[in-house]
Amino acid sequence: MIKAVMFDMGGTLEDLYSDEKNDRATGEALFRILQDHGIEVPFQDAKSLWAAVSPQVLAYKKESERTMMELKPEQIWADWGFRGIPVDREKLMACSEEIAHMWETTYYDRRLREHGAEMLAGLKELGLHVAVVSNTASLFQVFDTLEKYGVRQYFDEITLSSIVGYRKPHPNIFRIALHQAGCLPEEAVFVGDTLSRDVVGPRKLGFGRIIKINSFLTPQKDIGKFDVAPDYEVTDIYDVYTILKDELGR
Repeated sequence: MIKAVMFDMGGTLEDLYSDEKNDRATGEALFRILQDHGIEVPFQDAKSLWAAVSPQVLAYKKESERTMMELKPEQIWADWGFRGIPVDREKLMACSEEIAHMWETTYYDRRLREHGAEMLAGLKELGLHVAVVSNTASLFQVFDTLEKYGVRQYFDEITLSSIVGYRKPHPNIFRIALHQAGCLPEEAVFVGDTLSRDVVGPRKLGFGRIIKINSFLTPQKDIGKFDVAPDYEVTDIYDVYTILKDELGR
């Protein structure tokens, strides 16, 4: 019996996109944050600052995907992003969550998928526990974004890698979400946009159903071969509701 539905955030509940414009805007926003907090750096403009910081942040992302562990924003930006750059470490750590939040919302253009709100309302009408399980470098961005979309009320729990320290597909981030939901793996459904994160992890734990929807990130993250497959693939997020309504009605 299905009791809970868990969603990835970026690429699943949200459509997202990034290009050179986003990359440039992220560097400019970082430069402004440092100026606002009186943090001096040995760079005269945003472009030169971001040219030094960006590769180090991307190196952290690559390492975190390898280890499946997430650091706190203070560690990401002080120990990775500004590694080797003379900067007031105490001031930088104090605004690291602001930087992390900015990065998540500037490096990507984000919007709630069409029919997302209707789908979530339908799941709650079915009496299901609804949750988010997301990899993110920010402590609060997911909460704030769900509020912005006007759908925060539909979620019973939100499990973030930045808070629990484990990144999908590490089994512990899913185990934590299952404990919060008070259900067994076979009683849960996971909905995501990548085989490498959102199908591999739940499949190993024995989730009852896995639903996949493609996104801008899918081809970037699903490089190589994976010996797993979702139970369903959808193109409209609303189909999650219709699939589960049908399954619960059997």
